[in-house]
Amino acid sequence: MGGPGQSTGAGTKVNVTLKLPQLQNLCKRDPEGYREDYDAQIRRLESELGILALQPGSEPSKSLIELIQFAAAVSSSSYKGEGSERIARILLNLLVGSSSGMTGGNLESTTTSQGAVENVSSMPTAALQLHREVRKTCVSALILMRNKGAVQPLQLLESFFRIMATIPDKGLRTQLYKHMVNDIRNLNKNGKRDEKVNRSIQSFLHRVVTTHGTVDAAEDSATDMAAKRATDLVCELYRRHVWTDDRVVAILASAVESKNTTVMCRAIRFFLGIEEKMAEDDKQKKQEIMDAKNSIDYHSFAKKTKANTRHVERQLKNRQKARRKKEESEWTDISPDEDKGVEAAKKLFPAIELLRNPQGLAESVFKRLRNSGSIKYDTKILMVNFITRLVGNHHLLLLPLYPFLQKYMGGQQRNVTAVLAYTVQACHEYVPPDEVYGILKTIAHNFIAERCSEEQMAVGINAARAICARVPAVLSVEESKESQGAAAMDIEAFVRDLAAFSNHRDRSVSIAGRGWTNFIRETCPSLLQGKSRGLKGTALHKAGAKPLRYGQSKVASGVEGSDLLAEYEAKKAARKEKSGAGESDDESEDDWEDVEDEDEDLAEEEECADDDDEGDERADQVGKNQADDNDSVDEDEDIDETAAECEVEESDEEEAPTLVNLDNVFNTKDGKAKQLDLSKMTVEQREKLKQDISSNRIFTVKDFEKMRKLVERENRAKRDPREAARRKRAIARGEEFDDLSSDDSDAEEPIKISGVVNPEDIMAQARRKRQTKAERLEKTLAGRKKFEAKEREGGSTNVEKKRRKNFLMSKYSADARTKVNSKGGLSKKRVKKQLTHEAKKRRRKL
Repeated sequence: MGGPGQSTGAGTKVNVTLKLPQLQNLCKRDPEGYREDYDAQIRRLESELGILALQPGSEPSKSLIELIQFAAAVSSSSYKGEGSERIARILLNLLVGSSSGMTGGNLESTTTSQGAVENVSSMPTAALQLHREVRKTCVSALILMRNKGAVQPLQLLESFFRIMATIPDKGLRTQLYKHMVNDIRNLNKNGKRDEKVNRSIQSFLHRVVTTHGTVDAAEDSATDMAAKRATDLVCELYRRHVWTDDRVVAILASAVESKNTTVMCRAIRFFLGIEEKMAEDDKQKKQEIMDAKNSIDYHSFAKKTKANTRHVERQLKNRQKARRKKEESEWTDISPDEDKGVEAAKKLFPAIELLRNPQGLAESVFKRLRNSGSIKYDTKILMVNFITRLVGNHHLLLLPLYPFLQKYMGGQQRNVTAVLAYTVQACHEYVPPDEVYGILKTIAHNFIAERCSEEQMAVGINAARAICARVPAVLSVEESKESQGAAAMDIEAFVRDLAAFSNHRDRSVSIAGRGWTNFIRETCPSLLQGKSRGLKGTALHKAGAKPLRYGQSKVASGVEGSDLLAEYEAKKAARKEKSGAGESDDESEDDWEDVEDEDEDLAEEEECADDDDEGDERADQVGKNQADDNDSVDEDEDIDETAAECEVEESDEEEAPTLVNLDNVFNTKDGKAKQLDLSKMTVEQREKLKQDISSNRIFTVKDFEKMRKLVERENRAKRDPREAARRKRAIARGEEFDDLSSDDSDAEEPIKISGVVNPEDIMAQARRKRQTKAERLEKTLAGRKKFEAKEREGGSTNVEKKRRKNFLMSKYSADARTKVNSKGGLSKKRVKKQLTHEAKKRRRKL
């Protein structure tokens, strides 16, 4: 190589020994020609690191930082292979010490070994005393090499976990955590999944979570810190839809059984709330996409050219297209070409549903809960929520759980509403009634008594209704008579006592009592007195409706919701014939309206179920007032007529060899549609109708969507007594066939997860809670804005123009001079006239 002042000809190299950026550029262009210079810089780096090893905590020189960055950049781009492995080994030895056992031959097997997991909490003293700038530079260099593919992902995972577990540097921990999340996310990006690498990483994380805390260590030990980071990493990857399989759920299930309380709580919160977070992320992502499409660049400050005009028109067109696509995305028919099969119908199951051994996990957590002497009360409530969710979702049998929950059902207990909600979560149809009787007795003694407050009584009644709805065998009289000992309970007296609260003086208690009465009318009306059964309850009582005993099961006789769909179509056809409408519109263009029409059917059922006083009087006079069809109906004749219609359907079905034309079944001889009312049919008749329709009709995708929504509304109407009154008012206003409102649409409903019972669902609804100062101020400002924005056709009035007029222009007007010169002031007649005018005048902003 020539000197600095020596002229160079073609092919002569320049002396760039101390010019690292220039040498980096030349090595990129001609790697083989400048290999000697590169090796010289690497030897210089090794000597600098040898000097640093004598005093690791000393401040590094600027040349050392530049050499580390140069070596990482050049080795990852120009000298991949042995060169990059050499630099990675040098940097890793500097960060975590030479005892890590990492060699260039077999790095992957070393990373996932059990010894590597045990060394997470141990690092040499020199590595711990390393200056933060050197450590930060080495980490950045390794991340650069990993992003360029020069280092395998398993090489850095164990080392980075050791750094996060032992180094008290918050900024460095955040950098490492973000890199690991993004690195694993990029490995599984665009459908390119490396299952071998994923399994190796998941195995290492599982060992980190399961092996920590095996020895007596402090709460903030290195192994606990690594387990916390591993739990957060897995939760974040699941939330970003990177890892959503059962192996990830198994890792978090192991974290639930951790001895560290913080790790356990993080894993439990994941299982309890991950679906809500993911749904909120998806909603926010869609909203951001819509906002980006709605934001239009009008080129307001640019030259008005034809290209800009076309650009604005194209943006407007795309926005309209996006809005139309969003509105019709959930209700368009799926053609065979657009049907993607199983992959299109595949949805993300809740994480709690993917557990491999839910019974063992529930027993393990419950055992720890019973022996938890030093655990905080909030943590205990969190554990109770998780256990009851497991029991409810997987229909587990954990019998010691129910006596344990009774200890926390005191009237003055902290968060007692949440305890009642979690008790409802733990109830399902496979729980023995003897266990539920004890819970109902405790609730009745501590909440449903005159000594309790009105809010406590309402919460207790709502909780009892929710428990009985989940365990209908409790209402069986046979089960009540067979109960013995402490579990013995007179269910008939219990039901009637709670039904008497429907006439309570407090509104919240009265609402809860009516909800209980309506529920018993639907489930087992024989437990009520005759005057409390109502119209529909009387009909069900005559039909012999009663809940199934414990152990009995109901076999499905058809597609769920097919009877509701048939009733909807029959009433829609009858309505169109009555209104004189011609042919029906295409249902693909009228999906929202079609489903809303069914609200009339549900409303009629709810109206009968929610009739408390009026329905009771009508139930006593069923056989007396047959002339008035609107007030009293003969239930036996209606049931006979409906049974005759079902016989006609059955005979038509037997005559047809394959499919039956349902137009002939639900139409009369003159071609008019029959009125099909499910509220006047027995359970057997509805099952028969459901079986006939399911066997004689081919349902489309849109039909299944309608049936799903109709079944959900019917179940919601049975659970929520306020739904009946809401629909009853809508029918009275003539809005039973209007389009779906925003509060009824699926898009605006709050996120509901299967098996979840929120404490707000069983709280008293009538009592108005006191608003905060911020809420009152917000309401006041909204009222002012609404009042000031109210405009009138024709512009402003003369009074408003006069008030806004400049004072100097009206200073010498006749009104001003008269007002100043008048000694006696305004007369009574003028004062009265002015006050009346001022009362009618509306204020506006100046």
